[in-house]
Amino acid sequence: MKLHVGLAVVAAAASLFGLTSEVNAEDQRARVYSYLTPTFLDPVLNSFEAATGISVSAEYMTAGQLLDRLVEERDDPGADVVFTMEAKRLAKLVDADVLAAVETPRLTEAIPVHYRHPDGLWFGFSKWTRTVFFAKDRVDPANLKTLSDLTDPQWKGRVCVRTSNKIYVQSMLAAMIEHDGEQATRSFVHGLVANFAREPIDLDIAQINGVADGACDIAIANSYYYGRLMAGFGVVTNKALLDAVGMHVLDQDERGAHMNISAFAMVKGTTNVSAAKHLMEYATRPSVQRLYADGSVDHPILSDLKPHTALQTLGPFVEDTLPIHTLGKHYALAEKISREEGWLWK
Repeated sequence: MKLHVGLAVVAAAASLFGLTSEVNAEDQRARVYSYLTPTFLDPVLNSFEAATGISVSAEYMTAGQLLDRLVEERDDPGADVVFTMEAKRLAKLVDADVLAAVETPRLTEAIPVHYRHPDGLWFGFSKWTRTVFFAKDRVDPANLKTLSDLTDPQWKGRVCVRTSNKIYVQSMLAAMIEHDGEQATRSFVHGLVANFAREPIDLDIAQINGVADGACDIAIANSYYYGRLMAGFGVVTNKALLDAVGMHVLDQDERGAHMNISAFAMVKGTTNVSAAKHLMEYATRPSVQRLYADGSVDHPILSDLKPHTALQTLGPFVEDTLPIHTLGKHYALAEKISREEGWLWK
């Protein structure tokens, strides 16, 4: 049920929740396009609607559909705010010039600078690390300190990975290019390919299962997949798998663990500017961050909040503070290296 209340009530709710943008009487609705899972995002949108009285409508679609819709509706946008995930998808939205620049004190103060676009075109909402999973009875994680350690000959025939056309892989390689340059990244991919246990499979869960089943001893995957396995969210919890497989965060002595994000942004050309800002600011409230993280098993974007209990066994870890927006310029080269060095592309 949509709520429609007076301007005074909306203003009072905005003040209560620490929102800093102004409220316009004619601007009491927020339209959302989202690639995020409805089960995870709907509680946030429902909470916002109940707390502020600003009516929310949400349409869920694939990332490709979201981009196409924003381009098609450039002159008359059907959404005010978008929620999506992954650095490469954010780069595509920026390149398509469909996002509006936003600057508010709340967004600037709450979200770390490396997790927001320098021109205010998007802001991080949640985060995760792409890291390694290992067979507890066959691998000593002390031998895995950096991502580059996976190229060591001792791991020949022991590593499971996803196909290289997946955006998570491409962002990981783009970050490596930004840090270390093309040649070092090429050497990494070449060495990693030499250590593959099998042909890449296009699922992160398949890599974790591969470790549990003995197809490989080490896998690369996103942290939230393991967290969801531990929490039993959306997948059948396999106790034998969890007993057999551990998760290990890399690069703790140097640059920090490679990170990726989900994010929100205002749509260019929207006339519901104040409602859009309110929703964006509301998404940074600690209670809302907790609400989303407890559903998605991501890490909250706010640095002082702990992740879901399923991920707290990792303890605190050092994150790479490489600005996410810098990855955009390296995706073409990441693809070129992947193809030329034989990392399966589908």
